[in-house]
Amino acid sequence: MFLTLLATLAVLGQAPASSEAPLTVLIAPPDAAGVPSHIVSFAQEHVYEQLKTQGLQVIRASELSQLLSPAERKTVLGCNRLEAACRITLGEAAPADVVLIAELVQFLSGYRVALKAYATRDGELLAEHYVPGVREDQLLDALTQASEKVLPPVQRALRPTQNSVVQAPPPTTNPTQPLLPKPEVTASRANVRSWAWVPAAGGAVLLGAGTLFYLQAGKNYRALTEQTIGDPQEAARLRDAGKLSQNLSAASFALGAAGVVTTGVIYLLSDKDKAEPKVRPTASVGNGGGMVGVVGTLP
Repeated sequence: MFLTLLATLAVLGQAPASSEAPLTVLIAPPDAAGVPSHIVSFAQEHVYEQLKTQGLQVIRASELSQLLSPAERKTVLGCNRLEAACRITLGEAAPADVVLIAELVQFLSGYRVALKAYATRDGELLAEHYVPGVREDQLLDALTQASEKVLPPVQRALRPTQNSVVQAPPPTTNPTQPLLPKPEVTASRANVRSWAWVPAAGGAVLLGAGTLFYLQAGKNYRALTEQTIGDPQEAARLRDAGKLSQNLSAASFALGAAGVVTTGVIYLLSDKDKAEPKVRPTASVGNGGGMVGVVGTLP
């Protein structure tokens, strides 16, 4: 009589402990017809890691397959997961409290991601969450979001006395998608300074053109003063050409000087701690001609 009472007390003492055991979740094969196999495998592994971080006992379908004989494998893993009897069979074979089925459906606009949790005691749906319009690079975030929505109601339904599911730590960086360094944005003033050589280079070209016009005007002037031209029309033509060359020379010198001055103003108004200009225009005029050039390295 005394031994029977002790045995009864021991059983009663163990009952609450078994009901407070962590949830065991079986990740069943997903519904992902037409989705590339590597994406399916990656998604399943991500769901597995998410559940593990919540303190749950997780069983993969591949791990369950190793425990079954070929005949049992065909019966258990090959059943129709849309039927409650199949989900009960999966739970008994694992054994597991919950059967979790991921769903990946591909549309032209992206993927529809879903997680569905079923109780293995009766095969009924406990919770589900859908995330539509998911791009391929957003699949992991969508699965994380779905698991965070599905697990709390499952926990409340099967382990109401336990604390709510702890929050998952911040998602780790996906090794297949390395973070790229953010491009540095330079100030507009620095950009202007780096291209300040452009007006100076244009000014140097105009100075060179002005030099050519100046030399041509001088040539026409010498032809009128040092030679005897009997044809009045030829003399008038040389005079008009000389005036035109002289005017073009003055205009070219003015615009060229403005370009050089513009470059100087840009460098004076921009940050002085920036690098020195890499391109410098040069121009010189002599008695017998002129020279124009640009030296340096383009940015």
